Amino acid sequence: MKYGRYEIVKEIGKGSMGIVYQAHDPDIDRLVALKILHKHLVTNQSFVQRFFKEAKAIGRLSHPNIVIIHDMGQDHDTIYIAMEFLEGEPLDRVMQKRRFSFEEIVDLGSQMASALDYAHQKGIVHRDIKPNNIVVQPDGRIRITDFGIARIDDPNMAQQTQAGEILGSPAYMSPEQVMGKKIDGRSDLYSFGVILYELFTGERPFQKENLAAIFRAITEEEPQEPAEKNPAVSKSLSTTIMKCLNKDPDNRFQTGKYITKNLFICLNEDKNPPSPAAVGKIDKVKNKFYIIIGLILVIITIAGSSFFLFKKGKKLENDLKEKEDQKEREVKKKSNFIIGIDLVNQGEFKEALKYLELAKREQENDPEPYFWTGGCYLNMNQPEKAVIELEQAVKLDSENIEYMMNLAMAYYQSGKKDKAKQILQKAQNIAPDNKIIKETMDWLK
Repeated sequence: MKYGRYEIVKEIGKGSMGIVYQAHDPDIDRLVALKILHKHLVTNQSFVQRFFKEAKAIGRLSHPNIVIIHDMGQDHDTIYIAMEFLEGEPLDRVMQKRRFSFEEIVDLGSQMASALDYAHQKGIVHRDIKPNNIVVQPDGRIRITDFGIARIDDPNMAQQTQAGEILGSPAYMSPEQVMGKKIDGRSDLYSFGVILYELFTGERPFQKENLAAIFRAITEEEPQEPAEKNPAVSKSLSTTIMKCLNKDPDNRFQTGKYITKNLFICLNEDKNPPSPAAVGKIDKVKNKFYIIIGLILVIITIAGSSFFLFKKGKKLENDLKEKEDQKEREVKKKSNFIIGIDLVNQGEFKEALKYLELAKREQENDPEPYFWTGGCYLNMNQPEKAVIELEQAVKLDSENIEYMMNLAMAYYQSGKKDKAKQILQKAQNIAPDNKIIKETMDWLK
């Protein structure tokens, strides 16, 4: 049987909207995934529009983690979309077979978040992010599929969702989606948070017996923290996942890019708590903060004892006061940096800049304040300013891959694609086996 020029090979899946076949394209001798709309829905104009919208949504996207659409047309009184045929399995099937390591989860999560961030920047909200719509390929790369209920932020397109019609898979829907409110990309990030929760704990946030109970839990109940379900999950990682699942979109992460950064920070903190590397310095700074406080208290105690027991006079008092003042100055320096990081984690980028600027002056040879300042400007869509800060971070630590990746991103967002490639090439020379660098370079080509 044929649809257009495509010859059906076998059925590979089906859903509420249509059937997906493996098909052969004789014109260029390749296999494709051919999605065919159920015939009984063709008379339903709403479903037909949604089907064509899928083609339009995917057709506007070009990202290594999003399925590619080749063609679309009409035949046999129905409609078809020809997409790239993917080798691999849906994430939900893979999850049934094995548990992922934390490193693997962060890798998968960063790919998903990157794809969603890209789609959202293009004005597209997927609306049905779930494991079944994520294909895991043999090389570990994921592809997001099935934009069948994606909504394009187009002022000329009327809202197609009818009153009372719920689109999306219940267990992964955001509170605003359940309540039928207007949604944006942050709804997808909530769904993504549900997947992260499931990957790290082996369970969804809400295990309920019926649809009504699931919807009530999504809108009214707080899920148990991942760290409580799986003690291997760190507090920082648990906090990151819970932030994704916040019922108020304004209190979630605002972009997929920022989730990725937090995931890598959490992973590196867990692997190397005392490491001086960029992604692991926050806990180290905090530890130093408390150590310094302890030292100050010890010095105060010793100072008091010395003065009263040994009566060594004014010189000892002045020396101890100078030491105490010096320690307090050190505490203040570290405090500005810690407060800045805390505000960044809350998404308060403008406020964070005030404290990071102080930290830059106080820790002028430390690349970290420059790196985090550059990150703030990236999140504030001011890439030119981000370039200045990240250049300084790279100057102070010329072999730090994360600094270089962010600098390349800043150059790219500034419209300097060639410069971004140069930076990535330098990063690849330092870490030739880094898969993320390679995929980013491939994408820039």
